[in-house]
Amino acid sequence: MDSLEAHYSPCSSSSSSSSSSYGASVVPVQTGSPSPANRDHPSDDEDGGAAAATSLVIRRLRFLDASAKHWKQVEERFDRIAVSHRDGTEPVVKWSDFAFCVGIQRSTEYAHELLRALRGRDGVKADVTRSELHYCWRRVTDPCPDSKIHIFFDLCDRNMDGLISRCDVKQMILSSASANKLSLTGEEADKYAALIMDAVDLGNRGYIEISQVETLLKFGLSRDSTAIARSPRLCYHGGYDSNGAVVRQPMSRPEVLFRTYWRRAWIVALWLAICIALFTWKFVQYRHRMAFEVMGYCLCTAKGAAETLKFNMAVILLPVCRNTVTWLRASRRVGAVVPLNDNINFHKLIAGGIVIGVILHGGTHLACDFPRISGSDSSIFQQTIAARFGYHQPSYVQILATTEVVTGIAMVVLMVIAFSLATRWPRRRAPLLPRSIRQVTGYNAFWYSHHLFIFVYALLIVHSMFLFLTSNLIEKTTWMYIAFPVLLYMGERIFRVVRSAFYEVEILKANVYPGKVLSLTFRKPESFEYRSGMYIYVQCPRISPFEWHPFSLTSGPDDSHLSVHIRTLGDWSYQLYSLFQEATAARLDSYPRIYIDGPYGAASQDYIKYDVVILIGLGIGATPFISILKDVIGRDHVDSGLVSIPKGPTKAYLYWVTRDQSSFAWFRDFIRKIPKTNQEESIMEMHNFLTSMYKEEDARSVLLSAIQALSHAKSGVDFISQTPVHTHFARPNWSSIFSRLSQRHGGSRIGVFYCGPPALARELEELCTKFSTRTITRFVFHKEHY
Repeated sequence: MDSLEAHYSPCSSSSSSSSSSYGASVVPVQTGSPSPANRDHPSDDEDGGAAAATSLVIRRLRFLDASAKHWKQVEERFDRIAVSHRDGTEPVVKWSDFAFCVGIQRSTEYAHELLRALRGRDGVKADVTRSELHYCWRRVTDPCPDSKIHIFFDLCDRNMDGLISRCDVKQMILSSASANKLSLTGEEADKYAALIMDAVDLGNRGYIEISQVETLLKFGLSRDSTAIARSPRLCYHGGYDSNGAVVRQPMSRPEVLFRTYWRRAWIVALWLAICIALFTWKFVQYRHRMAFEVMGYCLCTAKGAAETLKFNMAVILLPVCRNTVTWLRASRRVGAVVPLNDNINFHKLIAGGIVIGVILHGGTHLACDFPRISGSDSSIFQQTIAARFGYHQPSYVQILATTEVVTGIAMVVLMVIAFSLATRWPRRRAPLLPRSIRQVTGYNAFWYSHHLFIFVYALLIVHSMFLFLTSNLIEKTTWMYIAFPVLLYMGERIFRVVRSAFYEVEILKANVYPGKVLSLTFRKPESFEYRSGMYIYVQCPRISPFEWHPFSLTSGPDDSHLSVHIRTLGDWSYQLYSLFQEATAARLDSYPRIYIDGPYGAASQDYIKYDVVILIGLGIGATPFISILKDVIGRDHVDSGLVSIPKGPTKAYLYWVTRDQSSFAWFRDFIRKIPKTNQEESIMEMHNFLTSMYKEEDARSVLLSAIQALSHAKSGVDFISQTPVHTHFARPNWSSIFSRLSQRHGGSRIGVFYCGPPALARELEELCTKFSTRTITRFVFHKEHY
């Protein structure tokens, strides 16, 4: 390999290939080529400028992932698996391990083709030495445009004859589609190969030469600056504009955090203050009672915790009174001071308070109070609390057999079951759990175990009526705490049963989509009114007469029907999908009976409060935002001269991020109906991101990017999603997107609504805080909770 190193000479330019960041909007790529006259007689300035621009475009092309950016990383992998020979010759790895060494083991087929392109005709399946690996690495990381063009040409030239035929292009397309997990048939690949040949082979010779590869790469790599979404200079300072008007300054981080969390803070502070006050009140009260002589501060602690338990067992029901919370959302005054979007989070917080209360109350009784009662001096016992025990000092076992303790232990057991199955891992049946545990977990287990609280509240009443240390009914206050919340919750459940039976649900259409997604369209009941962003509960009696599951409405408020999209994620949804799949396949006249209940309010219905809204959905998480977009588009089409248009956002952005190409079929009908106007001028702008794909400047994707540009220019349809909306490759660069939007909508109040896994939610919330403090644009984050 010394000869290869000696003959290889990198470009004189030392600049490295720059990775583009991906933004939200894309300006269509200009696919036209310059006229022959202009091509034959360019001016020196134009020629030099075009060459420089082309050079910058080609420099973006890359052949390896970021994990092989430095030779040291590649060398470490080589050393890990290299085999040394006894004769002292250079260590080698198998040619099939080339992918591992250069960090592209996820694309082994591409790695083999890349090695073939780098080796030429010489021993494609020969072992790879360290020096040859270093030579290959230097070539693929060389920023020289000519070097990149030669390597890409050799990748496409399968038979190494110095020409790229239509068949070569087709094979490269199929290989690229496989590496990016795209579904592409041979016929489609042949059609797209013909499209590329028509665009590049202007002489209709039937092949592409190396001099034409530059044109091909420009189709795949050229993007407008707004598409690349480079981070603009942020506005850190206020001051005066050219007209002398005062420019608002960015807020400080404490101010942003205060504006974001003050509603949650005062509610939590109030709740903590009440708990502390109740604990202190009972602690002091029992400090001055005779029983203190026997049990000491253990008694005070247990009674203080018991009082907080009464309060929390009452309050925990209020956040899950969903009809009441939905009704309160209609009040601007209530919504201005109470964080109704955090009702489920507050419910979980109170549950944590109950766990602490149970540990303090039950643990102190079992470990401290009861042993002191049974083991106390008989004279002190007779002088203090003997009357409460019939003047008989009980043993520890006798105390455990009393009604108070038995009901208390029963409640704790039921709570442990319900609380454990409601935590994140058991509820989502996490793979990290042992198989034996996963079999008894999941949403169904959570749903049914939560109904154990019916018995918990019944036992709580019994428990509170039998107290060791008092017979005064005035002190038995548990029923006073829980009466109103329990009655309110019971009333809501009865109302839900009556309302769901009153709604006549006629299924108009059922569609099954790839990815096991079921779309149901119902006739809208006459009395059913809702706002965009709301959700309903769905029940199927053939599966279970008790289970109700929440799903966002994907229909608009002005539609004559209701629609939901249900993805198979658990036992119930899988059974529902199977029932309707069988019905649609058999073309039955009737579908399984369905009941609905709702509508219920959600965080995303607050979109109406903002100047601009950013809707971010991951996978099926886009469902609540489809309804919002329908409403926004409907408002935009109202004749403002004749009708008073309700206040709403002036611009809506939807960022739909999915990892499966088949997901685009879920909302394809809606996307195709979007008005075909310039996205930047339209009230709505939609961007699809397919995370299974490599970035557009990656050699595994550049040919697909070229097809995308050429196909969209010819037919106006994105070949990946089969819609007019451009599909971005790989994951979005959220920082760049926020940066661009903060510049475009300077000084606006932007609502960011997110539905998806919590990991990205934390990143987006931090970005909202960051750009609210660094620009004059205010970003407010909301996350869906069900």
